[in-house]
Amino acid sequence: MNKRFEAIRSSLRNTEFFFIGVLVFVILSISMLLMIYIPSVARIVSEGAEAEISSATLANSYTADTYFRNKMSFLEAAASEFRKIDTADTEKVLETLRSIHANSQFRHIGFTGTDGVTVSSTGSVENTSNRQFIQAGLAGNATVSPHVTCDFDNTYCDMYTVPVYNDSGKLIGALTGDDEQFEFTEIMLLGIAGDKSCYFIFDSMGDVIYCSPGNSAGIGHADNLLAAIDDEVVSKDIGFLLNSLNRSAVKRVSINGVEYIASFMGVLNDEWTFAAIVPAETGYSSFTGLVVFTGFLIAILSLLLIAALIVVAVRIRAVKHDVSDFVGESEQLLYTDSLTGGETIALFREKYAAAMADTASEHALISLDVDRFKAVNDVFGFEGGNKIIRVISDIIARSIGRDDFFARSSGDLFYICAEFGDKRELCELAERIMSDVEYQITEVHLSLSIGIYMIDDKHIRSRVAADRADMARETAKNSKDSSYAFFDSSMLERIRREKRIEDIMEDSLALGEFRVYLQPKYSLGSQNEVVGAEALVRWNHDGRLIPPGDFIPLFERNGFVTKIDYYMFEEVCKLQKKYASLGFTPKIISVNMSRLHIHKPGFVDELAAMCDKYGVETKYIEIEITESAAFENMETLREIFRQIKSKGFHVSIDDFGSGYSSLNMLKDMPVDVLKIDRSFLTEKADENEDASIIISCVVMLASHLDIHTICEGIETQVQADLLTKLGCEMAQGFFFARPMPVPDYEKLTYGLGEGK
Repeated sequence: MNKRFEAIRSSLRNTEFFFIGVLVFVILSISMLLMIYIPSVARIVSEGAEAEISSATLANSYTADTYFRNKMSFLEAAASEFRKIDTADTEKVLETLRSIHANSQFRHIGFTGTDGVTVSSTGSVENTSNRQFIQAGLAGNATVSPHVTCDFDNTYCDMYTVPVYNDSGKLIGALTGDDEQFEFTEIMLLGIAGDKSCYFIFDSMGDVIYCSPGNSAGIGHADNLLAAIDDEVVSKDIGFLLNSLNRSAVKRVSINGVEYIASFMGVLNDEWTFAAIVPAETGYSSFTGLVVFTGFLIAILSLLLIAALIVVAVRIRAVKHDVSDFVGESEQLLYTDSLTGGETIALFREKYAAAMADTASEHALISLDVDRFKAVNDVFGFEGGNKIIRVISDIIARSIGRDDFFARSSGDLFYICAEFGDKRELCELAERIMSDVEYQITEVHLSLSIGIYMIDDKHIRSRVAADRADMARETAKNSKDSSYAFFDSSMLERIRREKRIEDIMEDSLALGEFRVYLQPKYSLGSQNEVVGAEALVRWNHDGRLIPPGDFIPLFERNGFVTKIDYYMFEEVCKLQKKYASLGFTPKIISVNMSRLHIHKPGFVDELAAMCDKYGVETKYIEIEITESAAFENMETLREIFRQIKSKGFHVSIDDFGSGYSSLNMLKDMPVDVLKIDRSFLTEKADENEDASIIISCVVMLASHLDIHTICEGIETQVQADLLTKLGCEMAQGFFFARPMPVPDYEKLTYGLGEGK
């Protein structure tokens, strides 16, 4: 202990001599410190300017959004007036329109019936069915259409349109109101450093819809923001932003050689984007005083610092020690992943920036995750799942090269930055990781999806590079050929193609372009009779059938699949009503329902109400839900199945055997039919003993549980004979019949249309 005290005393004496030199050093170093500190102040000024612009954009976008919504709300309230009158009586319609117009701020009010004929508050009557805003209203959509020509006075205006329904909820027309073209001078705007000439509203393509007078960015109504931006990468980045779900962002852009700060915010349910585009020097002008004040503050603090060093010289070592420990702990938290012990994504980004400075080497950014990892957590618990993530992290660390680095971004998602000489080396790295995962993790079969972006632009940011690797990973996830894929420009084209599909999907549904095809289900055995069918959607657009694989995955991601499901269900109700009215006993038709319905309250009640609407008994309809839906929430799915059964529907599980939880699902799930996944069958199914054993066990288990079985994807007589031998009750597939239009199914099943 005495030695310890002596060491402390010696340390204090040394500290006294040390600080004599420190005082001189501090005085000489103040100037250098100022040179380091000023850039930090500049960064603060930059962030402050961006925060001020973002706040003004948020406030002004809310004001603009309120302006448009108030007009839409007035029309929506006025639409209820037409529930009380006979809309076929032109005089009554005109009287109602004039009454509404007298209490509105619109120049004209018009009512359009379902025949496309519009009656105006001016007394004019015209057929306007060719106008897009009329078509949107008659399709049940509320819209704002800027810069359109009024049919009644041929002037440019903004047109507001809402659908009109009667008391029973039937669409009976559309109500329109036109107003002078919107100007930013009509609303109270917050200025940015006194500048109010910097505001715009853009559509999803970057075209200017509205701009404030004398706008400082020098682009007007005839211009396009994306075309005006000097940097192509920034232009593409903002192009993605204008079509994203979250429009809130601040970007630096260069237009015609001038630097601007651009802030974006979505309006009108993100159909448009409100933006402030301010010259950089204007944005920073309000912080000039801060820079001057900081200079004086640094000088004063420097003098105080010298005095403080003299006063606290004896205690400074202890403080320094504590600070050193704190910095070490902070650095540990910032740069060390608490789960894997590896590097964090923050350190990954820093290393990425340094790697991009190396122009002599080629780099690739790799995105890797585990397919359906939630199912692993469900089976093994979170601690078991965390253990698997740590093992994967160790495998990646051993697999990558000496100069490569990686980090876990979130959950089971990893990013790797790897040097490479040619594409083959990246393929070998991906295959090595997948092979080691399969070899070392034996308690569960894991399937990895890997996306690889070979970086072709050293200036590209890590987030953009990661997005491109993620695109490739999603391609691999949906591919049956490989678990890894390389990014190419066609993936960007796929995004644009999906955008075009999203632009027309609502109109296509309203126009009846989605068709019901029926694939018959056959009994197995001596009869081979049609015992029912599965309803499958087909999209006939411009005389061409769009393959389901081109739109169903997209509809699953954007949620539109739920509308398709309801549409298909209603069409099946109509068919079953038709067959019953012709004196037939309808054969059961199964309708697929997306897992997105599972968390929607009242989902089953809506299906039952649809059957009541058409007078169809629920026992003639089967609700088909894929086994993978169980990965979302087993308990919720179990309750949904019970509700479906309580309404009298049949319940089937599609793709049974493709997931981790199949047998567990059957324990207390009220299921009527198991559809055995086609992956168990091969072209020579009778020679695959393992597949036969599995199918036989599933059929026997289902039989004991009083559950019927059907196998899909039957393409050969050998497969059909094997399933019959194993006791499977039903089958469907190209061997029996392909999905067919409704008339062909009716002829096959009920003999309808024969002899005509």
